Amino acid sequence: MKYVLLMLLLLPGILEAAQDDEILGLARDVIERVRFGELITVDANGQARSRIVDAFKPDHDFVIHVATRPNTRKIAQLRLNPSATLFYFDSEDKNYVSIMGQAELIEDEATKIRMRREADSDGLYPNFPDDYLLIRIKPLWLEGILPGYRGDRENWRPVKVNLGGSPDKK
Repeated sequence: MKYVLLMLLLLPGILEAAQDDEILGLARDVIERVRFGELITVDANGQARSRIVDAFKPDHDFVIHVATRPNTRKIAQLRLNPSATLFYFDSEDKNYVSIMGQAELIEDEATKIRMRREADSDGLYPNFPDDYLLIRIKPLWLEGILPGYRGDRENWRPVKVNLGGSPDKK
């Protein structure tokens, strides 16, 4: 009897974790299929700013890196406010993924050398590693419209997975 009660208490959490894993897998598929995303930062006036980026693939914990030059507006904005969103839209299948997180600037030369991709060519970064900077975006939560998860019919709220925190609990 004790074990049955324990299973009844644990079952919702087990089912939710399995669903979260499925959602994260679908989100990863969208990100890899569309390749380019939008990095959204907030400027000194509180205005959201968006630009296309060729971000790295998400790691196991959905941490995503973006390579850029250290003198870009996005870096100045992230130095003032590390809140960042990565948005990926799959126009063919009408899916999207938004990853809300906190950015950290990686200026360590050994890390930049280790993580440099072929896409980060000398044409883009002729003074590598001096003109190369990595933005590490640690996700707090992920939202999306994904296959099998089309959002709430009443309020259009997308499916959501907490990955470290969220301002709203719903």
